[in-house]
Amino acid sequence: MILTMGIKAVFKHLPTHIPVLAPSHYRMQKALVPIPVDGYQIETLEGEIVLFHPTRNTIIHGNQTSALIWHLCDGVRTVDEIVEILSTAYPESQNELRVDVPDAIQKLVSQGVLETK
Repeated sequence: MILTMGIKAVFKHLPTHIPVLAPSHYRMQKALVPIPVDGYQIETLEGEIVLFHPTRNTIIHGNQTSALIWHLCDGVRTVDEIVEILSTAYPESQNELRVDVPDAIQKLVSQGVLETK
């Protein structure tokens, strides 16, 4: 199962100093639409999933869960819709997903990998 490691472990190499939004801010963020920044690509290298930007020399390590979230951030779906898709697929993890998915997306935004509209 994709969620065996937990979504909080998705981006193991991201800095820990990224601020975590308070629950009241999650409601605002869930209406946002995450859009991949042009130039980033997702690849599997030596069994590890990485997001990289060849001209920026940026690499972010992830796992299958991060890849799934990345692919769902298509510039059309809102954060809330992404949470609902994953909650339907993994009903036993619904409560965790409602917090962890927006947090993971916020980290990608903070890293410049995603933008929001």
